[in-house]
Amino acid sequence: MISSLFLSVTLLTLSHSEVVVKTLRSADIATGLLLTILGLLTLWASSTITTTMEHRLSPRALPYAVGLLVLFCGLGIAIKAWRFRGPDPEIKWPDRVGIRTIIVSLVSVGFYNALMNLLGLPLATFLYITFSIWYLNRAKWLTALLTGLICGIGSYYLFIRLLGLSFPEGFFFKG
Repeated sequence: MISSLFLSVTLLTLSHSEVVVKTLRSADIATGLLLTILGLLTLWASSTITTTMEHRLSPRALPYAVGLLVLFCGLGIAIKAWRFRGPDPEIKWPDRVGIRTIIVSLVSVGFYNALMNLLGLPLATFLYITFSIWYLNRAKWLTALLTGLICGIGSYYLFIRLLGLSFPEGFFFKG
């Protein structure tokens, strides 16, 4: 309830406010710093994960890896933008089609997250990747289907079998 109210207020505020960031350099610096902070918060939060049993791979491993990746990507974006010399290009904000594409992409990520426990990581990954490739690239459906199938099966063998992480397997891989 509170999160939907916050989202509504944020969207209302954003729709009626003037955009302050007008150049790509300043946007990249701000984005890089925000990602750096997010990476640091992820590393801190993953360090608080307690483990009680011995695992092949600690439950902290994936959050640490994601935190380090986000941290270094954020630092890289900020440093590259800071060191940039030359004319500062203006940001080309998306039109209605671009905004619709962003919204559909965010909703599909939400469905991926929501369906993961129900369908399992491999099937949810297959559906998400297939839809995203088809929607964003308007690629042939066979290309999207094959890529989704490879990613779904690959996610099963990499994350569940090889690394031994506790993602939901889904009904196809139980047994």
